[in-house]
Amino acid sequence: MRPLRPDDLVELGVLRGPYGVRGWAHVRPYSADAEVLRSTRRWWLAMPADAEARVPVTVTGVRRQGAELVAKWQGCDAPEVVQALRGARVFVARADFPEPPDGQVYWVDLIGAQVFNREGLCLGTVRQLQNNGAHDLLAVEPAVGPAIDPAEKRSRTVLIPMVDAYVDRADVQTRRIDVDWQPDW
Repeated sequence: MRPLRPDDLVELGVLRGPYGVRGWAHVRPYSADAEVLRSTRRWWLAMPADAEARVPVTVTGVRRQGAELVAKWQGCDAPEVVQALRGARVFVARADFPEPPDGQVYWVDLIGAQVFNREGLCLGTVRQLQNNGAHDLLAVEPAVGPAIDPAEKRSRTVLIPMVDAYVDRADVQTRRIDVDWQPDW
């Protein structure tokens, strides 16, 4: 029987292999600061052999090691155990995330939000976020309208810089983002 798992799991990294001889693991986080992985103590591992299975682990230690993290959890005391988990994806329940600092939001909370310009026109729905090195980008799938064929919608993704000059407001509660942007930009 598989343990019950939360419905709000968010993938945040991947296990890269053992670190040392006492059951520590290298973890490659998907975000540079890895704040959520460093601050939460309950992770879920998606096993390489069964991508649908999620196994909960209680993290007893985590620290930065260069661009990656090293982590230890209960019941993992040998490098062979970690090696068997190599490639496992690391998840954390969204409900376990720490509160973001004032004025900031987690990317996962913006996915699915509707994007409106200053004229009130719905530009579409946020499908993902990206980082181009200089700033974050909202990847917005355009709303279907008379000028947009639904079959072409995905190929017409609009990238909107997540900077104050273009984003007026991002309201996580109402799932709405207001921007200074036009559909033909």
